Amino acid sequence: MQHRRHRLLEGLSRAGFLCCVLSCLSAPPTTIQLRNGDRLTGEIVREDSRRLILRSPITGKITIPLDQIERRLTLQATNTVPATAVSPPAPEPAGSPAAPSPAPSTAAVPPPPTPPLTNNPPVKPSGIGSWIPSWISHMTTNWHGNVGLGMNLGFGTTERQTFFVNANALHKWDRMVNTINYSAAYGFVDNTQSANRMDGTIKTDVFVDRTRHFYLYNLGLGGYDYIRLINMRLEEGLGVGYKVYDRNRMVINVEVGGQVQYFDYVRQADRTLWSARVSENLTWKPSDKFTLTQRLQYMPNISEPTDYRIRLDLVASYPLYKRLTVSLNAVNEYESRPARTTDNNDLQITTNINVSF
Repeated sequence: MQHRRHRLLEGLSRAGFLCCVLSCLSAPPTTIQLRNGDRLTGEIVREDSRRLILRSPITGKITIPLDQIERRLTLQATNTVPATAVSPPAPEPAGSPAAPSPAPSTAAVPPPPTPPLTNNPPVKPSGIGSWIPSWISHMTTNWHGNVGLGMNLGFGTTERQTFFVNANALHKWDRMVNTINYSAAYGFVDNTQSANRMDGTIKTDVFVDRTRHFYLYNLGLGGYDYIRLINMRLEEGLGVGYKVYDRNRMVINVEVGGQVQYFDYVRQADRTLWSARVSENLTWKPSDKFTLTQRLQYMPNISEPTDYRIRLDLVASYPLYKRLTVSLNAVNEYESRPARTTDNNDLQITTNINVSF
């Protein structure tokens, strides 16, 4: 009878220890709150600097870009583990009365201490951050983008040297999204200048609805192109936009607004145009690495619709190693009334090596 009691206690002790180990090894579930309002719950399988892989008991593995995550919540469970392991008592000599066996003692592990609340004012940052006003300090962080360099060299019957620079930066804060684009080209073909241009754009989108589909935008542009006989070109415009399609791998926007355009030409009088602007933007990720970005703009003169401009931008990028990517950039711009002695259509195709930040 006593031998059976010892075996029963030993089995209960091993079962309790096994349950404790299994409960400690199970990963707590995590709830992911997306920027479009969706919620996903599951176990985080892997996470890097660009994406997060979540295993859901309903949908399986899901890949989520980090820039689509608004916040995350991990549910911790309180587990109880035995304070000491219970070992079976030593056998007693024959003829002695059986002593009652002590019951195994268990104790709950206390949760980690919560830092006490304090009314002390927050510590002000030191260094450069202390010189920046608080109402614009959020603009100095959370910037992402890339800088690309490219060249076209040839030595022989025809000698050519052309250099390209492209840079993009994206900043998000609350309901505001800022986008900066810059491009430049300079080169010669047989000692004749074939490229000398530079332009940059600054665009700000402010979402006004809870689902973040409807937004207002402001677009500014400046630059020059000496090959197309433009000393200076300035643009400023306002409008509204809407996200027609918003998913993890594809986003499509449409925009409608107005644009003021100023052209300072080399060999003719300056021009100022008041134009409408209709635009369509698409970002598509057919795989986790390949990204395709396309933008189309149509800007007719309000007073004379036969005077218009069309611009198409196409960028295909693929990562090479860590922060290095290779991209193919194509820009085609058509003007119904360009500067004298220049063509209506201007097509530029470049290949760049980009460094992301």
